[in-house]
Amino acid sequence: MHPFGLEITGEHARLLFTVVAAIIAVSGFVAGRWSKHLDRIRFEREDLVTSSIIIEMYGIRTGANGGDVLHIVTQGSSETLQNFFMNPELIRYVTRAAIKHPGLLQLNNPIAHRMMMDVGKDHITGLDPGANMDFLHGRATQDDETLFGFAAYLEGDRDGSRLHDQIARLVMMVVSPSCVERLADPEYVKRLGVRHSGYFPRCKRLHDFACEWRRLQQLPPAERNSATDGIWQITVRTTRH
Repeated sequence: MHPFGLEITGEHARLLFTVVAAIIAVSGFVAGRWSKHLDRIRFEREDLVTSSIIIEMYGIRTGANGGDVLHIVTQGSSETLQNFFMNPELIRYVTRAAIKHPGLLQLNNPIAHRMMMDVGKDHITGLDPGANMDFLHGRATQDDETLFGFAAYLEGDRDGSRLHDQIARLVMMVVSPSCVERLADPEYVKRLGVRHSGYFPRCKRLHDFACEWRRLQQLPPAERNSATDGIWQITVRTTRH
């Protein structure tokens, strides 16, 4: 062959094919490594608060050393926002707010906010209220008051591994009013024991929750309503046989 006036023999062609094959192989290797790198970055940065939600119920128990320890029960596995809230328009409002990671969630649209809180109330009362409330209050209960609200926190890296210490999801927080005074005390929260270091962010969430509830309690009744309060207090009716 004589392309561009150059004579290419069979030996040259074989060499050229070898070089091209090597380039293709190296390119494939680099592309594969780059794809894995991008997948790892996407995994590290994945923001589940816009796609999944979990119900967490918090109780405080006495530990082996006599100090208070935070106990957490997750009610079932995480659900998609679509399965939890059902209404597409409500999901749009919740997602828009959660992506900002504001902490406790209060939707700007009062109708959407009330709908979100109503869904949360239905999830609490529609589960096993007797067992849930017994755990929450640390005793046998009967028609006890219960607090709940939604929270979207941005979890930070604590150990330098660049992996999330917690899998940050939208969380429906369920708390006993009897815990609020203690949890509103920052010194108490610092002393509150946890099962492992990954639970430390929950203590901060609970402190924020307690402080917000105290703030709401101090407002005049005319300034509060179900369409604006980020925390609701409800009575869970239980039947004992």
